[in-house]
Amino acid sequence: MGTEGSGAQGRAQLSQLRRQIERWRGTRVKRSPMPPELWSVATELARELGVYRVARELGVGYGSLKDRVDAQGENGAREAGAFVELDGAALLSAAPAAARSEVELSDASGTTMVIRLAADQAVDVAGLLAAFRRMPA
Repeated sequence: MGTEGSGAQGRAQLSQLRRQIERWRGTRVKRSPMPPELWSVATELARELGVYRVARELGVGYGSLKDRVDAQGENGAREAGAFVELDGAALLSAAPAAARSEVELSDASGTTMVIRLAADQAVDVAGLLAAFRRMPA
């Protein structure tokens, strides 16, 4: 259920990374490990789009990619399902009058929901999150 914007951007990033990996594979020394820079981008995309999808589309091992995603989570990097508290009153008072708000929710499977609001609209983030979690995968 990804949005067109984030879905198209994710597909473009995945496609670009696939080309980079293919170039690396064409020039690598036999059985040498993939460069850390490529793994780093792959793990970020896996967090965003899902480990299975990224591993399949890049032709990398699912277990290797999942281990790297999990290891980054343990080292303090952004972790799926992490709790973030927002003070809506502080955000609204600091925003210019013509500002637009955006709420983006995503889960580990890559399902994403983006709600865009005009400056004078409000949203019940807790209710929205509860409804999003109840959605079938």
